[in-house]
Amino acid sequence: MATPAKQSRKTQQRTIETRAAIMEAGAQLFATRGFAQTGVRDIADAAGCNQALVSYHFGSKGGLYDALLADAVERARAIAAKGFDHAHPVRALVRTFARAIGSTPHFVPMLLREYMEPERMLHPQTSRTLLGMMAMTRAVIDGLPETSPARQWDPQVVHLAIVGPLILFLVATPVRERVMREVDVGVSTPTLDEFADGLATIMEHALREN
Repeated sequence: MATPAKQSRKTQQRTIETRAAIMEAGAQLFATRGFAQTGVRDIADAAGCNQALVSYHFGSKGGLYDALLADAVERARAIAAKGFDHAHPVRALVRTFARAIGSTPHFVPMLLREYMEPERMLHPQTSRTLLGMMAMTRAVIDGLPETSPARQWDPQVVHLAIVGPLILFLVATPVRERVMREVDVGVSTPTLDEFADGLATIMEHALREN
């Protein structure tokens, strides 16, 4: 017979696994159907759990959406914490965002779909969650030398100038890879890290010269 301690550990593990399954199911459905067309029942069925567990873990469908965004923000912060190159902060920021956004396959199409049908993006809580990632951009801008004209830039504009191209690159990756397999065009497609380095060079030049 299992001891109470073992039962507690098993319960905790099931709770962790259920939460992860709900997040995975939600991300996939939000990416393929969009926020408005995805119901709590759809998420529960895809995750293989009861609808009540979606509400228990996230409060609502909107709460789950924001949890997915918050997870991306925390990944970015964790990546930055492991080795942010403060000597080249703009390049480090671009690389951080590239790796955080690219680390979850459903995150980018989920964001792109919401840009086209911004029901949830316009929600105050969602905006606050996204500001958590924008705060990293603001910190980099604020950390530039006092004499740098880039200190006058709107951090949100800088943030969008970084994240926008990364999202488009990742969304287009399957198309590029299929073309490379099917058509001999004599060129290679860059990796995410290579694209991020090119974007970082552009951003460094723009922030230094303007």
